[in-house]
Amino acid sequence: MLLNILIVPLIPRVNQVMVGSGKILGLVLLLGLTSSVLLAQPNPFDGRNFKGRIAWSSDGKHNDEDDWAASPVALAIFNALGVNDQVVHFDYNSILNNNDPEWARIHEESVLGAVARFGYDRSRFHNCQGDLDAAINSLASAIDNSSTQDPLYLVIAGPMEVAYQAIQKSNPEKRKYVSVISHSRWNDGFDREYAYNYNKRNVIPTGIKWIQIRDQNRFLSNSPYGRHAKPEEWSPFHWMRDSSDDNIRFLWQRLRVSTRADCSDAGMAYFLMTGDEDSEIAKLRSLLEGWLIPAPKNPRTSVRIEAENFLALKNFLLEFKHKNRSVSHRIHVELEEGASTGRMQTPFEQPYTAAHGRYNVEVRYFDDAQGTSQYKFWSNGYQEGFSWLADEDDDAWKTKTISGVDIHAGDELMLSVERDKNELVRVDYLQLNYLGSSGNP
Repeated sequence: MLLNILIVPLIPRVNQVMVGSGKILGLVLLLGLTSSVLLAQPNPFDGRNFKGRIAWSSDGKHNDEDDWAASPVALAIFNALGVNDQVVHFDYNSILNNNDPEWARIHEESVLGAVARFGYDRSRFHNCQGDLDAAINSLASAIDNSSTQDPLYLVIAGPMEVAYQAIQKSNPEKRKYVSVISHSRWNDGFDREYAYNYNKRNVIPTGIKWIQIRDQNRFLSNSPYGRHAKPEEWSPFHWMRDSSDDNIRFLWQRLRVSTRADCSDAGMAYFLMTGDEDSEIAKLRSLLEGWLIPAPKNPRTSVRIEAENFLALKNFLLEFKHKNRSVSHRIHVELEEGASTGRMQTPFEQPYTAAHGRYNVEVRYFDDAQGTSQYKFWSNGYQEGFSWLADEDDDAWKTKTISGVDIHAGDELMLSVERDKNELVRVDYLQLNYLGSSGNP
């Protein structure tokens, strides 16, 4: 749903100050925004208690063996933090084409081995290769059971095919209590070699919150995709091999079976429980072997919202086929041909963030070799800082910083652009860097 904010620039900025703590409510009445904008995202875990439930969807049956280790490591993380009962759904082998039965069997060994060792409810785990309807129904039911007091966090460790079917089967009124966590374009449903039916742009308009974190391969993968790990690449994981705990040695065995020193998708489990996007092998060791509970990042020092993750994209199209490595997650949005203006809008609903904070806001955009297109950043319908021009004309990515912006949980963020001439308009992301409490509740 596109949020109508075109009338807002007519409202004097002083009104925001006058209404004080009623700022958001007043703007909702003015803008007619949905009630989901009002829902401040709770911090899932405080180091002792988890608020909500957890669902997981993973592949592991084709293309990459990393889930053979990542699935049990994720379950070990949840177990170490005492949230086994909150894991209400787990599906695996979720690639529905290009089936490799042997890969599916090995991944199932990893998942069910972890289920038995760490004491999970077996009935909540579903192999999509032989139990697809049950997997879809299980996840749809988990969504339908969601509420403000009992939200659902759905971790995507595979493509969107199964998850999207479950979302479509769920109660639309319950989706606003669901957050999806992803860390890679593959899991988001984008790849040049695979023609998936669904991707995250099918999910985001349903009302489910999208949380994109850093690619966890940089932290929990010690060998590159496409080949077996070399002897020296295993060494950071030798603490698993040498552990006195048989369950940790099981994790080492699943790594070895995969031939890859890689459990990268488990980084999303670490983030969900800590707010820390930099999972790292050493941190994993401290938790699983040392039983040291990490202090949650509250609030996170920076939150990046990828351009393609904005709820509403007006006149913008996704570009992902070129796999441009200079772009975050190798996906950006581009103003469609013939459009003179564009805007992207989304509510600020992210876990482990302040209820109200002061931020430096970075906008990464492309400066084409022709034209001087104009950009503006808005918060709750009010322009923040001055507009700027893409006027260096050097065919390079730029970062514009808007300093000291007060942002509350649930505030509507928008970037608007007016194209000059035929300039190519591209946007990579918007990043909020936390400075401290805004002092304006």
